[in-house]
Amino acid sequence: MTLNYVRCAPVLFCLAISCAAPLPGSQPSTPVTAVVLSDGRYSKVAVREMSREAGHILKKSGVSLRLHLGIPAQAVSGLLIVVKLVGHCEMDGWPAHLEPGPLGWAHEVDGTVLPFTDLACDNLRGAVESAVLDGNPLRGNVLLGRAMGRVLAHELYHIVADTSEHAQGGVAQAALSPRELTSGPLELRASELSLVQSGLSRGR
Repeated sequence: MTLNYVRCAPVLFCLAISCAAPLPGSQPSTPVTAVVLSDGRYSKVAVREMSREAGHILKKSGVSLRLHLGIPAQAVSGLLIVVKLVGHCEMDGWPAHLEPGPLGWAHEVDGTVLPFTDLACDNLRGAVESAVLDGNPLRGNVLLGRAMGRVLAHELYHIVADTSEHAQGGVAQAALSPRELTSGPLELRASELSLVQSGLSRGR
């Protein structure tokens, strides 16, 4: 299951978290605000879990991730990224099927990765359903949020590091299975953490 349109083939594959624990010797934490916009229904449980999971994955890089639902009423500090939720981002009552297509994508122009990303919730729901759910709607939305958070962390890696390159493993790899999206630890490796830190130091 591939994740994005930043040089990926299209195959399957107020909330706030302040993460101020970068790697030893790295720069202090830098605020990154993700403004979340939705074009359909979404689960608050899933969005809360997305915030927690993405924040956990990015914290070692020095990113202090804050999620804001809707356009902020006032200016925000640090890097601002717009996250669009495409489709139905909830597991309750919406049929989902594992279909070929991206799980998320960042936007790129002339080799520069822009601070805009989309998450394909219908495809993510299909991935979660294929990962063997126990029929509990709340559990389903938690797993959906975990998958959304991992894809969001992947896209934020591309945006903050300003790179379309993928890793050979971890959350920055080009493809993730439904099980990788929903279970076990999944993190940025040391080389990708370094790229994110470099992007933060450049004021990306």
